Amino acid sequence: MRSAIAAIVLLTVAALAPSAHAAREARLVDQTGRVFSLADLRGTPLVVTFVSAHCKDVCPLVDAQIGQAVADARARDFRVRFVTITLDPERDTIADMKKLARTFDADPRSWLIAGGAVPDVHAVMQAFRVTANRGGDGYADVHTTFVYLVDKHGIVRTSLLASNDLSQQIVSTVQRQWKVLAR
Repeated sequence: MRSAIAAIVLLTVAALAPSAHAAREARLVDQTGRVFSLADLRGTPLVVTFVSAHCKDVCPLVDAQIGQAVADARARDFRVRFVTITLDPERDTIADMKKLARTFDADPRSWLIAGGAVPDVHAVMQAFRVTANRGGDGYADVHTTFVYLVDKHGIVRTSLLASNDLSQQIVSTVQRQWKVLAR
């Protein structure tokens, strides 16, 4: 029985590995035009979220909360990097993501706002299990709204649901889990 369970675990890990590998190798483009992968960001804990630059509903609220969390983390001298990735790469161009970064005054030293080629973005979305469905207007306006805390080795340690106190949740969770995130 144990060997059957071990085989199932190994098959499950093997099935997940290509997706995780594809996400690590996926090329994204930040607001400065710099190409990077999530693997390039290893060594620093990350706060990762997914938004649509065209969203008029929850995404601007999430972006504002992330902006506040960036400021709060910087004030507390947390060595954490924020990464916001489009969840609508079919519509959100690199120019749209740059505009979003300007709107929220995202300093690329602490907050990357990124897009990229559709297959690359979808690989990252799949690795984080982000779902986005197109509404009647063609935009990905029905989607998950989680924020992920990723340790310095690239392992997702916590997910938070977007809320009206998201910035406070992020900062307090990073503080509480710092040893796990930075170890």
